[in-house]
Amino acid sequence: MHDIWRFQHFLGVVDAGSFHGAARAMNISQPALTKSIRLLEEAFGAELFLRLPRGVRLTEAGEMMHIRAREVEAAWNAAIVEVGAQSNGLGGTMRIGGGPVYSSVHFPNMLADLRRRFPHLKVQVSTGVGSELLPMLKSGDIRVYAGGIPRTEGGTLNLGAAFRTIELYQQQNAIFASSQHPLFQKDRVEPADTLAYPWLCLFSGQQANIQIRDYFEARGLPEPRVALESHSLQIAFKMIAEHQFIGCMPVPLSATSEGRDLKEVALDGFRWSIPTGITFHRSFADFAPITQMIRSLKAVTEPLREREELPAPRIRS
Repeated sequence: MHDIWRFQHFLGVVDAGSFHGAARAMNISQPALTKSIRLLEEAFGAELFLRLPRGVRLTEAGEMMHIRAREVEAAWNAAIVEVGAQSNGLGGTMRIGGGPVYSSVHFPNMLADLRRRFPHLKVQVSTGVGSELLPMLKSGDIRVYAGGIPRTEGGTLNLGAAFRTIELYQQQNAIFASSQHPLFQKDRVEPADTLAYPWLCLFSGQQANIQIRDYFEARGLPEPRVALESHSLQIAFKMIAEHQFIGCMPVPLSATSEGRDLKEVALDGFRWSIPTGITFHRSFADFAPITQMIRSLKAVTEPLREREELPAPRIRS
């Protein structure tokens, strides 16, 4: 146990990508940090980093150590939170990840609940698509992920039996345009009418592209020209509102367009959905901040479950 504190130095180098950056971030001298990592490598009998001209890269042993070090870090933070609850308030850090809809729409109320319940807990939020965040969950870089549910087959990361998923609701996706778009001068918008305008996909680019392609192909029409894929809500809303773009996006995000007056382009049979929920490592199922996060997200997504007439949240292995 005498070298366990060196894990913090190890993780600092991983996060910074270099000894220099890590030393500066942790406010220690670079020679002291270099010696600490060398002693850790000697203790484990393996080189943990490849020293490169610019920065470092984890070795195979380093990748394994990274997973274990994150587990130690998470267990330490859990102890701070849970033991602190018995004394002078809650502390520690919890890293979480959220898909775009969860981060933009569902997380604010959930984070406010966490703040009220655990006023000394520091929460670090990473936002991105599932293909970016699920590997971080598996490696231990984040403790919990909320967003599109990882599938067990067909191209999406299989997290394995160590992880648990609670499905919350089906996220609907549809086509939107500005209410002033020329399309809405027609009494009825047909699929072919949309081909005269540029399209954009927000976040779920790959899956949305497949849905769009299949929809138009089934109707004997060419695939629309997707001119823009963006993770930026501001860019997407501006292109739709001011430049006659047609946007394929999650329906809950349309409510966050801040007065830009989006209107759904109601093409027959186009809407599609993906299951969403919260995924975490089973070893943290009873960790108080995570159980609070689950309760809060169940509450804020309940109107969406009712709207889609879905059953109560269910657990997936």
